[in-house]
Amino acid sequence: MLRIGVRLLGQRVYCQHCGGGFRATDETLEEDEGPLRAMEQIQENRIERLLERAAEAIGNSLKVEQPQEEEISQETV
Repeated sequence: MLRIGVRLLGQRVYCQHCGGGFRATDETLEEDEGPLRAMEQIQENRIERLLERAAEAIGNSLKVEQPQEEEISQETV
């Protein structure tokens, strides 16, 4: 077993003796990917909903601003 600092997990590391390279991982964390993936999916879904709401809010604000701009241009003519 090789001991690697936590700060190196997920990074490519190289053996000081043979020069071989590999990605530093923790097998105990890999076994629990199911719950981790489920949490990632929940977060991704929440982000998508927030982006949709933001786009909708921007669209609504643009619809409200357009009539005001038209009124201003008519007044200047």
